[in-house]
Amino acid sequence: MKVKIHKTFFVLLLFIVSGLLPSAVFSQKTESEAVPALTKVIFTPQWFPQAQFAGYYMAQELGIYNKCGLDVVFQYKPPQRTLISVLMDKNADFVTDFLASGIKMRSNGVKVVNVGQISQRSALVFVARKGSGIKKLEDINGKKVGIWMTDFQEVPKALLDKYKIKAEIIPVVSGIELFLCRGIDVVAVMWYNEYHELLSSGINEDEITTFFFSDYNLDIPEDGIYCLQETYGKKPEMCRKFVKASLEGWQEAFKNKKRTLEVIRKNCRENHIPYNNAHQSWMLNRMEELIFPPGEGHLAGFLSPKAYLDTAKKLKSTGVIKTIPPYSEFYKDVLNGNTSAGKDENISGKEENVQE
Repeated sequence: MKVKIHKTFFVLLLFIVSGLLPSAVFSQKTESEAVPALTKVIFTPQWFPQAQFAGYYMAQELGIYNKCGLDVVFQYKPPQRTLISVLMDKNADFVTDFLASGIKMRSNGVKVVNVGQISQRSALVFVARKGSGIKKLEDINGKKVGIWMTDFQEVPKALLDKYKIKAEIIPVVSGIELFLCRGIDVVAVMWYNEYHELLSSGINEDEITTFFFSDYNLDIPEDGIYCLQETYGKKPEMCRKFVKASLEGWQEAFKNKKRTLEVIRKNCRENHIPYNNAHQSWMLNRMEELIFPPGEGHLAGFLSPKAYLDTAKKLKSTGVIKTIPPYSEFYKDVLNGNTSAGKDENISGKEENVQE
């Protein structure tokens, strides 16, 4: 009798389990199918981890990229390699670069497109010691000027050409050491970065002369997001998601700066990059002023036709480019789904004579 009961119970249990098992398997399958696989994206910023790229790190840290269906991998380039080579060799899907550099690339036939203009102002500054006798821009004539020779040389050279200044250009890979040891008279720096490093090195503000490019009609927007035209053509939705998530990351970065600095510190340590909290805090505050300028009608992530044409004309007038690429080909307004946003007949790239 006991054996029969045990057999009956075993059969009943087997029936219940076998009945539930398919539904459990189906439930798991349905759940896995409901979560689409993330699209892998390789992103290369201009430099190693620092607050200049805080928004991208926060978008990754807070899961904003994942929420948009992206698995973003940060991949850094060596200082001597240009961002254009990174794109052309398809070692990255997106890079950040200066607007002037992007226009130059496009004018030279490289099929790159700007899908998001992050910085809306210029942070470039020429710095000289007052003791060197440099008090006005013309005093730079005949002096040694340190300029980065990778992706950021167009605008400093344009300023010198605009004012017909004949200086000896000294290639600088990075840093301010050559200026500190008086190997050069003038150095091009970023307001949010090397300018603060100069002050931190022991140089007082009253000991230096500064020439902010924005004071010389060269207030050219800088960091933007670029990809190959081929990438945009094949994956416009991926481009939209990356720019949208990145901008959300920037907004979050400025909402909670303390946490943002902790994230920057973490990324620096993971990549064996020195971290200085005071310097990164200065940089983060300056980046906020460049990306979201107070009291101005700038639209985050948008490259206005006026800013584009003003920049292109300056580059053409100083000989950096020969032709102005059409605005609608260079810039893609992925956020608004309008690839020729702000199209203007005057921005055709066919101007014959560009006057300052």
